Parts: sequence; C-alpha cells; structure tokens
Amino acid sequence: MVTYFWERSASVWIALLYVLMGGLLLIFPAASSTVFVWALAGGAACYGVSHLLRYLQERKNGTDSASDLFLTVLPLAFTVFALAWPQTLLSFLPLVFGSLLLLDGVGKLPLAVMALRSEMPDGMALLVSSLIPLVLGAVIVINPFETVQLVVRIFGIGLIADGAADFAAVFTARRRDNT
Repeated sequence: MVTYFWERSASVWIALLYVLMGGLLLIFPAASSTVFVWALAGGAACYGVSHLLRYLQERKNGTDSASDLFLTVLPLAFTVFALAWPQTLLSFLPLVFGSLLLLDGVGKLPLAVMALRSEMPDGMALLVSSLIPLVLGAVIVINPFETVQLVVRIFGIGLIADGAADFAAVFTARRRDNT
C-alpha cells in the first residue's frame, strides 16, 4: 500500500513538474531556449575545466598531454560563444534543417515540372511534394530563431498535455481504488 501511494504521489509531482515546465516553455520560449543554451554552456565549461585540471596535474607529474589542453580550449571557446550569442547557436540547427528542406524541394521541382508538361496523372502530387519542403525550408531559413521559438512552444504544449494526462491517470486510479 505504501509503495502504491508513493508511486502515485511521485506521478502527481512529475505531472505537476511537466505542466509547470510546459507552461514556462509555452509562455517564455525565447528565455527558455536561452536558459537551455546557458545550461549547455555550463556543461561545456565543466568539461573544459575538468580537462584543464587533468592537464595541470599531468604537467606537474611531467606527463602532460596536448589533447587535454585542446579539450580545455575547445569547450571553453564554445562556452564563451554560447554565453555571448545564444540566439546564433539556437538558429544554427533550424538553418541546417531548413537548408535540407530547400534542397529537397529544389531537387524535386524539375521532376514535377517535367511531370506536369507531360501531363502525367501524378504531376500535381509531385508538384505539391516539391513545393511543401521548398516553402517550409524557405520560411525556416529566413526566420530560424522564430522557428526555434515555435518548436519550443510546441514542446511546451506537449509537456502540458503529458502532465494533464498523468494527472488524469493518477486521479482515475485513486478514484477506482477508493470505490
């Protein structure tokens, strides 16, 4: 009985955490994204400092390694970049994804034009399958940071829905067990 109650209480707290995190992501997508980049920068800084300490210890012992020094500089450079320009880092992934969509759409476009000129029955479907990635890719490449905010909001909505479903499951189980 105690295990059952603990599992249900833990489920309620996790559901509450999901709803809270989802709400923050939904209401503050830019700030949430920036905090995420700061967390990545903090992790990179810890990684870099650990290699710096290892390098200094090995240097003291006379067995220093250039790879540890490199693994200090690179993460610390990333940390500085991430702290100084978090939006640039956030915009990079959508930029790559948007470029891939653009390439896909441009690659299919000649096939669609050829199919339409030949009056093939699937020419219109091929044109649509070319224009959708072309338009989406262009929108993402033109507005990469806004795209990130939209994805963060959608993730926030997903967390809220997941938390609400967990609440419903816990309360349904409690109601069922009380009857």
